[in-house]
Amino acid sequence: MTRLLSLGALLALSLGAAQTATPPVPEDVRGTLFAPRTAEGPLRVSLTLRSSLASPVELDAGRDSRQNCVFGPLVRVLRVGTREVVSPAPGSEPRLCAQDLRIWRLAAGGGVTLTRNLDLPPGEYMVEGWFAGRLGGKRVRVPAQPVRVTVRGE
Repeated sequence: MTRLLSLGALLALSLGAAQTATPPVPEDVRGTLFAPRTAEGPLRVSLTLRSSLASPVELDAGRDSRQNCVFGPLVRVLRVGTREVVSPAPGSEPRLCAQDLRIWRLAAGGGVTLTRNLDLPPGEYMVEGWFAGRLGGKRVRVPAQPVRVTVRGE
């Protein structure tokens, strides 16, 4: 189940975000990043969040202006063999995004999957992914193991 909330809810999230610089990593929710080893055209990346909690909990996140206004998963793409960041594009200006807040219900012992497409030029990449938002009203960052991918020209 997902819902969208308005500017007021996102402002409440933003005010909470300003209070702590680095959100904690929860022990009871794990992230797993999925992407095909080889792709032609847009690379489809999915982050699955799995709960070990005994009761359901809500996750929420706003659109990220540094990540093309997506709710998630948030990513950083590095060219293999270098420290060159390919995505998000270095030096690019943040976008003006709709001030929505998306809410997911994470069932007890269940999971949710967030998916997005990345337009990357041909090459080999390491894709890092994570969820940044709130879990049960508390700010969290749920990282996942990076995956290595090869993008071929169409």
